[in-house]
Parts: sequence; structure tokens; C-alpha cells
Amino acid sequence: MNGSDPQSTSGSSLRELRSPIEIRHIGGFGFPIDELVSNEMSIAKLGRDGSLKIFFGPGRRVLLADGTEWRIKGATSGRHIVPIVKSAAGTVAFAGPLYGKRTYGITGRDFAYNIVPLGRVGLMTPGLWGIRDRQDEIGRLYQRAKRIDVAQAFPVAAALLVFALVTHGIPGENDLLPR
Repeated sequence: MNGSDPQSTSGSSLRELRSPIEIRHIGGFGFPIDELVSNEMSIAKLGRDGSLKIFFGPGRRVLLADGTEWRIKGATSGRHIVPIVKSAAGTVAFAGPLYGKRTYGITGRDFAYNIVPLGRVGLMTPGLWGIRDRQDEIGRLYQRAKRIDVAQAFPVAAALLVFALVTHGIPGENDLLPR
């Protein structure tokens, strides 16, 4: 593992996920609470989730299978707080709002994706989201099932941010829309 590269991991299977990608609940109290699973293989253990913890607290703990520790945290971007994935070596990936309500961009060193709601998204809807690489749809997120289906390899950091964004959004994102 290269210490200067925050995205480097000991195995390519940890860096690029294959479909289906899911978050499964595995614990009650303490660490871990959830795990990130790709193609029936455990990729990462996840700590407790929550908007306050991510955006204003220490962040959500992520322990990759190779022992690397990341955090999903909040960082300021202009007047908004956006989610980022940080490692001890620096920022791995970050997200931000795009041109419309509940439409986001996710960027890392080697990738850039957009996630957009397909139809209505809310408490009483199935929560179907499209994942795009530029204008091409490469996958879909099923919010209630906590599952991503993609047609190509998908980075771990991007998957973590997709789940964080559809669950918590971005504080103050409604202020971005024209009045």
C-alpha cells in the first residue's frame, strides 16, 4: 500500500466494486453497525450513521477489509456543507450539489459521477436513482433496498458517497435553487 495515495488499497477488488453493491445491517451497539458488500464479498465495515455525526461531528467510520480507515465527514464548500471521504493521507473523494434539487456530483482522483432521482424521491416512494458517468447512465440505486446495480466497475469511495447523499442530502441545498 502506498502511503501517499489515499485511494490505494492492497487489492483491486477493494478499489473497484462489482454489481450488486449493498449495505447490510450486521450489528446493534458498537462498531461495526453495517457492512458494504460487493458481489457477496465484504468490502468495508461501517460505523453508526447519522446526519449530525457526518456533517457536524467526527464522521462515519469506515474500515476497509485491508485495514485502511476512512471517514465520511462534512466539509465546507462555499456556504454549504458537503460530504467527503477522508483517509489519513487526505481527501479520497467529495460530493456536491448540481443544477437541481436532490441532484449531486461525486468526484475522486480517477472518477466523476452524477446521481439524479428517477421519478419521485421521498419517504413513501421506492427511491430510484440513476448513476451517470457524464451523460451515460451506468447504474441505478434502489434506496429502500440499499443496493446499487452498475454496468461497470464502481469505486468504493463513490459508493459510500452515493449512499450518504441519498440518505442525508446536503444541508442547505434548497438555497441553491433560483427563487
